[in-house]
Amino acid sequence: MHLTLDQASLQELAELVAPLIKQDSPQQDWAKLAEIRDDLFAGKSPAWIRLYIFDTFPEVQIENGQRGAWVKGVHGQGNVTRIYLPTARKWMHEHHDDIDWTARLP
Repeated sequence: MHLTLDQASLQELAELVAPLIKQDSPQQDWAKLAEIRDDLFAGKSPAWIRLYIFDTFPEVQIENGQRGAWVKGVHGQGNVTRIYLPTARKWMHEHHDDIDWTARLP
């Protein structure tokens, strides 16, 4: 079977198909801890993440002034905890085995 479409038919088809095609949204750089918890921290609670990642590895805290830090507002003070995703993802891959993922909150 051979199907021939004129320009008007092609345009109509394109308009019908366009909403069905998912366009990649640009990757975000910064995310709130609540938004990225499931993806980056295996769904651990905010308290667990603060204790076993942010406090155990203080070099990740931007407020500590170290190069390569990727989280700010770790201990509140009226600020939302935000994560710089490009650096955080790389650091988490490199340090995955250094984190005690089975640790329980005291």
